[in-house]
Formats: sequence, structure tokens, C-alpha cells
Amino acid sequence: MEKEMLNINGNVVGEIKFGVIESKEGEVPFANFTIVRKNKDKKKEYIYCNLYGDKTDLVRDFESGEYIHVFGYFKEVKKEEKIFKNFIVKHVNKIEKEKIEDNQEE
Repeated sequence: MEKEMLNINGNVVGEIKFGVIESKEGEVPFANFTIVRKNKDKKKEYIYCNLYGDKTDLVRDFESGEYIHVFGYFKEVKKEEKIFKNFIVKHVNKIEKEKIEDNQEE
């Protein structure tokens, strides 16, 4: 089954967690973080992201609230009767965005 590659923009929420996992190729660094965006219904949607390899250095200086772009695909993992949906990030970058007040009147 082919993975659907997606582009998503959102704000970083909370801290980015870094670590290392063991794989067939040896130790692989990872970064886990969450972004939030507004969906079509203007409701907040939280997306749990996983980034692996050398690209983890790209997010090392990202802070909560920063607006970023991620490119990748969703992966579902089943653990103890629960299904977790994570976004596997293939590319990430920070977007410089002008601050917009949420309560502006038109």
C-alpha cells in the first residue's frame, strides 16, 4: 500500500522530546513533538509527529508556539487495544509568519 504524502502547517505545542532508538542499522536519533492546526471546521487538531535520523537537528532549536511546516505521512500503530495515529516527518522547516490577532474585526 502506497503512503499518502502530506504537507501540514501548524504551531509547535509543548516541548520537543529527543532520544535514540536501536534499529537494524544501529542507533537512530529521534524527535517527538506535537503541532496544532485549525481544521476545516475551525476546530483545533493536534498532530503527533515523529522525526528520525540526522534531521532531528533541524528541530533542536524550535520552541513552543512557533509556526512550522512538516511533510510526511500518517502511520497507525496498535498497542493494547488502542490505535495511535502518528505523523512520520520526512522534512520540516520553520515558517516566518507575521503575528495575527485572533480577535480582529473585519
